[in-house]
Amino acid sequence: MKHNFRRTIRCTVLLMTAVLAVLAARPDAAAAAGSAGGVQNNAGSTGKLSGIKEIVASSGFWGGSSFALRQDGSVWVWGSNVFGQFAKGTASPEGWTVTPQRIATLDGTRQLVIGYGFYAALSRDGTVKAWGGRLLEQSGTAEGGTRVSTPQPIAGMNGIVKLAARDGGLLALRSDGKLMNWEVPAADGSYVAGVPAASEVPGITDVKDIASGGAFHAALRSNGTLWLWADEDQGAGRLLRTKPAQIPNLYYVKSFVLDGRSLVALTESGSVWATTGIDYEHFLPQAVKKMSKLSGIVSIETKESLNLARSAKGDTWVWESETDQRSLQKITAVPQMARVSLIPDGMIIVQKNGTSWNVGREWAGEKLTFKRPWQIKGLLNPVSFASGENSKYAVLKDGTAVAWGTNMFGQLGINTPESRPFTASPIMKPVSLKVDGRSVESEQSSILLEGRVMVPVRAFAESLGYTVSWDNGIKLERNGRTVRIEGGQLSVDGKTVPLTPAPLKVSYTQLVPAGPLAAALGAAAKWDSANYELTISPMTAGQ
Repeated sequence: MKHNFRRTIRCTVLLMTAVLAVLAARPDAAAAAGSAGGVQNNAGSTGKLSGIKEIVASSGFWGGSSFALRQDGSVWVWGSNVFGQFAKGTASPEGWTVTPQRIATLDGTRQLVIGYGFYAALSRDGTVKAWGGRLLEQSGTAEGGTRVSTPQPIAGMNGIVKLAARDGGLLALRSDGKLMNWEVPAADGSYVAGVPAASEVPGITDVKDIASGGAFHAALRSNGTLWLWADEDQGAGRLLRTKPAQIPNLYYVKSFVLDGRSLVALTESGSVWATTGIDYEHFLPQAVKKMSKLSGIVSIETKESLNLARSAKGDTWVWESETDQRSLQKITAVPQMARVSLIPDGMIIVQKNGTSWNVGREWAGEKLTFKRPWQIKGLLNPVSFASGENSKYAVLKDGTAVAWGTNMFGQLGINTPESRPFTASPIMKPVSLKVDGRSVESEQSSILLEGRVMVPVRAFAESLGYTVSWDNGIKLERNGRTVRIEGGQLSVDGKTVPLTPAPLKVSYTQLVPAGPLAAALGAAAKWDSANYELTISPMTAGQ
């Protein structure tokens, strides 16, 4: 009994000594952050999500969807989980995150697709998995129940080399040149057992590339012909029928691009063909014609309302989609151009020195005009772009990525819920948290913010055996010890510690600086900046 009493007294003294040390010392002396200089010096390199192959994003309510596909085949997701984007078994408007988290079940992914009411991943072994969106209705009952979202294999999808999202499903290209079609369950509130199987697309073989504009689809055959078809037959004399048909008079197609209702094709000779005229009753193109004013073209692009073509001479031309060439114009808005890429509201021009400029489309008036260019701060040497819900992303030459725009639901992935409309900020990776040798997981992971490690209070405290409750603030209790977090301060037995940075709330997760919290809970912390890992060890009587 006396031994236990002396040990309790000693642990209490150790705890108070640690807390007083935090109170007396400068804020950056917190154990979990290591030396301030060490963390800050390494954050720029180790803190960024690296090795990124592609950012895949889409707009939508609750922040849309944001994913990163890395070169190693791993898939990372952040932002909203309202449609089960996280693929972890649940879907909810709660639990959104500001930091990418890895979807371990999708390791080995070759291509990632955001469909119309679902998400899909093509594996390196040629199989395909789908999850989320309408597939949430595949479990539970009509009266309710858990809305699950775990990736499920699609039967019949084997030997697949490329996917294209179409209205309500997928178009898939097999390694033998045949096509497969998959339909996602109808959005009628029904509950169906399992994921529907795929079926072969009849009437076309020897395909080497595919794309879908949603309601209509395109396939490039090995003989250089381009074939189109739609989900619904538009009648005799129309461009699109329900069975694949060759575009008349178009041969030796080298490549093509498709977005919405706009299709642009590039031939081996450098000529360009594009859709002109729209059937506004069905929102489908009426014709594909040669753009006679363009020649010697080496690359093409289309994005929503604009088409782009770059010549072998280095000239870049833009014109309005779904029209003839009356709006065709050479891009000269920024000098020393290295490349031009289309984005939903205009284009981004990258100069030879890597500096990037946004050139928005001017919608006033009938003529195609553009706004004055403005520089995107923080965006240097981008190689590809993606757009989400009022947010934009760019993969950089070094394999990292940046984001800018609206960030209401963490869709930028930059370790903060703050929006960055005019400045591109790095997409960050999570801090690995280990307590007593065990990995600690939370909806919002630990992050590095302003050179300090911020940890999720509940997950951190519960891993050390504390109970967490709310009593005019957060209350942590264990063996008679009580720690409170309220109003940007932490208190233990009447002693108060100011928290710097201030506590950060992400969705329903509260994060606080790791150093003061670890000391208050009687734990020692070690920060490994090279591996971006924080290790917590409960202190013993001898420490």
